[in-house]
Amino acid sequence: MVILIGNTAIITFMREHFNIIIFSVDLVFVNILKQILGEIDKKFQISVYQLFSEAQNFPENKSVDLILVDDLIIGTPSYELISFLRLNRKILCPLIYFGINEHNGERKALLSGANYFINKPFNPDNVLRVIQDGLENKHQ
Repeated sequence: MVILIGNTAIITFMREHFNIIIFSVDLVFVNILKQILGEIDKKFQISVYQLFSEAQNFPENKSVDLILVDDLIIGTPSYELISFLRLNRKILCPLIYFGINEHNGERKALLSGANYFINKPFNPDNVLRVIQDGLENKHQ
């Protein structure tokens, strides 16, 4: 369901609970994402991981609604993490990659399985729209 408030569209979802995973070692980045998510709905279960080894312990087909990946994680390049989640853990939910488009970062992330690439620094309103789009497309 979409609710229009002035020029802003707020998307509401039928589900009450969403599982979101954030991969990042940057706590400021994580807190900014949590604030953005708080504008959508307060009923998110957010898990934060910093290490590639934590992804290796994911159960296959884990119920996840959205994954947000920062370019800074420990243990492997972020695009390899994305590929691992898609191929080895069969994660099918929308995956948003946040990084700097140096050394073909955007290309590598998208080819590895990211649905969206967001350049840093980013506009929080744009991130909000991309997250809403990802959640809406997953639950149509």
